[in-house]
Amino acid sequence: MLILLAAIINQKPIQSMRKHVRWESVLDVSDYQEIVNIVYVGLLGIEKNISEDCNDQFYQEYKKSLLLYEAYEKAEEVIKWQLERYNIEALFLLDSSAGEMYPKPEMAQIRQIELLVNKKDLPWINRIMLDMDYEHREDSSCNGILYVRIPGIRIVFYDSIPIENKIIQRYFTGPIKRFRCMEPYTSIHMLSNEEEYLYRIARMVELYITGKLKIRDVLDLWQYRKLLGEQFRWKTAKELLDKADWEEFDNQVNILGTLWFGEDAEQQYGLALELEEYIISRGRENRHLDETLLPCEKIRLDFYWRNRDKEWALRKQAWMFPSREYMTRFFPILEKYPFLLGFCWMIRNWRFFRRICANKCKKAGFRLRVRLLDIQQKVKGMIRRKSEEAIGEPEEASEDVIPQAEEGGLPDYTAEEERELLSRDAREAVGAQGRDTGEENRTQETDAEERGDSRNEDAEEETANIEQTEGDRDV
Repeated sequence: MLILLAAIINQKPIQSMRKHVRWESVLDVSDYQEIVNIVYVGLLGIEKNISEDCNDQFYQEYKKSLLLYEAYEKAEEVIKWQLERYNIEALFLLDSSAGEMYPKPEMAQIRQIELLVNKKDLPWINRIMLDMDYEHREDSSCNGILYVRIPGIRIVFYDSIPIENKIIQRYFTGPIKRFRCMEPYTSIHMLSNEEEYLYRIARMVELYITGKLKIRDVLDLWQYRKLLGEQFRWKTAKELLDKADWEEFDNQVNILGTLWFGEDAEQQYGLALELEEYIISRGRENRHLDETLLPCEKIRLDFYWRNRDKEWALRKQAWMFPSREYMTRFFPILEKYPFLLGFCWMIRNWRFFRRICANKCKKAGFRLRVRLLDIQQKVKGMIRRKSEEAIGEPEEASEDVIPQAEEGGLPDYTAEEERELLSRDAREAVGAQGRDTGEENRTQETDAEERGDSRNEDAEEETANIEQTEGDRDV
């Protein structure tokens, strides 16, 4: 992706891709690094294996950047005319001139327009912006007053320079009139080349500390350095950066830009490669890099996390005590009696507190029931194991059955073996009983036969005696 980016920036022919490229991943990285519009310009001149959906997403992002650039140019002209009309002194810190640094204006990425104004003029500016259909929006990551309008134009007004370094802050401190005027206006002012370069470096330091430094920021500074040329007073800028202890940061950013987009390869890239890894990894912590690039910002290096805590506190406060316009949706009585806002806050917070407690009690009850069910299953398992151990105690007493029989003990059997033994004993008892019964029956039959034989012999004798007696009579 960086090779493709360098070829587009330097207006060189793009080599064909020999390896398979996952364009979905390229789209995701390019979108985060805010370079989708440049990558799409490069895709137009090469053969690529890309899906229609991914190609359409590239085109939509490119089209969005192109429309935003034109919208920013028009919005900037209208704001200048309005500020000049009401004689409001304003200093443009960042404007739509970023398109002049690139070969094609649509390659530029304008995040927002930043202006420095006097604090007393903020009410008038708020009225002007609302009349131009801008919406005032709260943004914890923005220290100024933010106004937004479709299709995504962001205008930020500061009443003090948004730089934390005291040396750079002191350099920009003073009346707005001391900065040079922007022709043909008398109330609109602009930064000199040296001042704009310092301001860009200062904004990059803030982005680095908050973990939001991207490839687009390095590219913008690289293009701005190329645009300045020999007319830029480098000595003045270097002296001020040295006082602020930002010289190493500026040097490594320049080396990284040369590594990505330049042709000079005779420099040491050790620390620049760490900075490259920091940017590509989306702000992963690197203490060695922090201490080397910004040694004077040791306290502010923890600013990002402390700022998140402050952001959370502000969000929590806004959630607990919303504005009257928001509360009017749920409490229409506030339209007639706005002094009841505090009482409505109490009712709303009590409702949320009651709902939160009910949900927590429901979740706690569910977890308790699950816990009791687990305990019940464990108790049943313990009882089952104890019963099995109680049944299996005779078997564990001895492994040899014969010595126990000799000593008068009983062998150890399991429940199944005991059932088999009992059934076998029962069958043997039934069989023995059957055998005894059969023997008794056979004995009885034998006796009966013997008795029958004796009776038959007696009958034969009696018959013989009768026949003999009858024969004697006949004689």
